[in-house]
Amino acid sequence: MILATLLALAAQDPLAVRSDSVRPRHDALHYDVALRLPETGTTITAVVAITWRLTTAEPIRVDLDTVFTIQAVSLDGAQAEWSRQGLQLYLGHHRAPGDTAVLVISYSGSPADGLVIRDGPTGRTYFADNWPDRARRWLASQDHPADKATVSWRVTAPLGLTVVANGTRTAVDTTEYGASWSFEMPEPTPVHTMVVGAARLAVTQLAPATCAVRCVPVTVLAYPADSAWAVEGPFRRASEMVDFFSETFGPFPYGELRHVQTSTIFGGMENSTAIFYDERGWSAHRLSEGTVAHETAHQWFGDAVSQSDWHHLWLSEGFASYSGALWAEHTRGNEGLRETMQQAAQRIRQTPVRERPIIDPDESRLMSLLNANNYQKGSWVLHSLRGLVGDTAFFAGIQAYYAAHRHGNSLSRDFATSMEAASGTSLDWYFRQALTQPGYPTLDVTSRPVDGGLEVRLIQVQESAWGSFRIPGLQIRINGTLHQIDLDSRDVKQVFPVDRADGTKLEVDPFGWWLLDVRVAGGR
Repeated sequence: MILATLLALAAQDPLAVRSDSVRPRHDALHYDVALRLPETGTTITAVVAITWRLTTAEPIRVDLDTVFTIQAVSLDGAQAEWSRQGLQLYLGHHRAPGDTAVLVISYSGSPADGLVIRDGPTGRTYFADNWPDRARRWLASQDHPADKATVSWRVTAPLGLTVVANGTRTAVDTTEYGASWSFEMPEPTPVHTMVVGAARLAVTQLAPATCAVRCVPVTVLAYPADSAWAVEGPFRRASEMVDFFSETFGPFPYGELRHVQTSTIFGGMENSTAIFYDERGWSAHRLSEGTVAHETAHQWFGDAVSQSDWHHLWLSEGFASYSGALWAEHTRGNEGLRETMQQAAQRIRQTPVRERPIIDPDESRLMSLLNANNYQKGSWVLHSLRGLVGDTAFFAGIQAYYAAHRHGNSLSRDFATSMEAASGTSLDWYFRQALTQPGYPTLDVTSRPVDGGLEVRLIQVQESAWGSFRIPGLQIRINGTLHQIDLDSRDVKQVFPVDRADGTKLEVDPFGWWLLDVRVAGGR
């Protein structure tokens, strides 16, 4: 069975391989969620209505933790029979492919994960923390990034708390249980970014973006004691980030953006329109502007454009990481870009995951995909691509990719296709090398005087399991003059005309476009 699976994967396009063991069965179009948060204890009550477009005769499958007691299940208003297998509920149907149906599930219970209810520094807090597939721990859903849907929230919370959720707030009403907050998210988003939160929060409306591309209100919601520092520190240019990324990638995909101090286990979590940040790092003033840039860029890549399969996570994390480098370049020039990329390179060199490819079908643990391959090495895939095709083609390709897949999903092949169209050249070799080979080139560089100039020899000495790498037009600077050499095998030589060979200063890739380890010898 394992051999058959491996052979089937090998027969696929490696840039379009889908390795996830579970895939969406039907198409969830919309979630209407009514959620009541408890004033005491941790028991929540929820009514979730899911509108489906049915694609097969297979039963509808819904993810939901077994800790919840299910009070009622209906399909198009009629009581429905259902069964449970582990964390999934199954409901049969007699609709034809293409038909729509509305499934309503009412349940209650105390979530063990996914929705964190606890006493925090300002009193009781409630925050969803879904990534990667922990939404099912509290929210009845089809919990996979390939199935995006719109969402409406009606969240009842104790009085005195501020509630945040995806989309735009449409109403706040007082009920017998507290305050009921309503939000509408008209753009489809993956379930792992569908969140709610409630706490005593200070709300600060930042200066608006310049509206050069699209007016986007930007708000910071923080515990009162931490609000002033946040606005003056890591978020002081948050609106400028929206402008910069809008000009670089395309229009901001949503109506507004909020930055929220929360109890998430991650430093930052890119929930659509409501980015959550770790309260401890925020309070300790460890939250950096680079993290804010990374999470802001996720609104474009990760949220608006989502990977169809978890094993293409670099399309989210690599893009956000390189966006942080682009922001450093925007604010600090080439020095900021190079410093950020060298920090990423150092992280890659220090991690065992360098022995594995970025697209790694053998990794089944989703949390383990949060690694240097998908973050730092993914950012280097983009940086080297930019150096290879040039700024004009690179940014045109990014914009075309975003426009083609906004509010949808993609695989690595989709991005490669956009970049090939923008650059007018075949890049299949590059993406296969960058995404399906482990490691990076390690070069032994020697030089010696010969008739006509200086002979430079490059030998690839990286681990054999990493394979050979190709770098066309690799730049070499000799005594201040730029030259190029095509690295197209493990051992290449080229003679360069130089005025003097003795005491030659030789630099490989002087502008830092490639992830390399280089050892330059004086000669032999």
